[in-house]
Amino acid sequence: MKKQKNPKQVFKEDYFKEYYHDLTGDFEKKDLTRNKNWFYGWFNELNRLYDFTNGNGKKALEIGCAIGAAADLLSERGFNVTATDISPYAVKNAKKLLPHISFQVLDIDATPKKKNEYDLVYSFEVIEHLPDPEKSISNMYQMLKPSGVMIASTPYPYDYVYIDETHINVRYPLEWIDVMRRTGFKKIKYIQKGFIPFFYRYSKYLHIVLPFGVGSPYINSPIFLYGEK
Repeated sequence: MKKQKNPKQVFKEDYFKEYYHDLTGDFEKKDLTRNKNWFYGWFNELNRLYDFTNGNGKKALEIGCAIGAAADLLSERGFNVTATDISPYAVKNAKKLLPHISFQVLDIDATPKKKNEYDLVYSFEVIEHLPDPEKSISNMYQMLKPSGVMIASTPYPYDYVYIDETHINVRYPLEWIDVMRRTGFKKIKYIQKGFIPFFYRYSKYLHIVLPFGVGSPYINSPIFLYGEK
């Protein structure tokens, strides 16, 4: 019987070369453009929770940056972004693509080195992979300035979500809200949207959005969590 790898090791060693390769590709400009098109649609919807249109020098920390597409979009909008990932492979290659952005290797489960530092901490499709998401969310909370905001996305627990063996902590929205409340977050909200794939590859303006989630593996339907420190 093949020994199952620790999820952290999967991300550090080969996740971006294997499972996630279809999205990040070989960390080339065309891969970055495709991913930016995707996040353009996401940020348009997330403006309902937080103003992503003008960073005005706000300090933002990304947990799980992968190719760096979200960080690059926010940098273009005036945010001072530090983009992090547990994978040295991802950080090394993202740095080559985006030398104007600060990239760092970071394990969000570890004790945070900086506290009360950021106006915004965001994490897209990460917390479901973490062995101790409660600790990680607590660390994000500590890294925020007073009145800072955390935004995270994570899959809704549809059956198909568990095909990815690194999805070891998939939960319902109210379960995540309970974790955030215990951590200390205030004004907690969540929304769920459905994003139709494929068309965004041709244009950022073709990212078709449904006002609800759909339990289909062919439609991305994440939960977006929002909380203020």
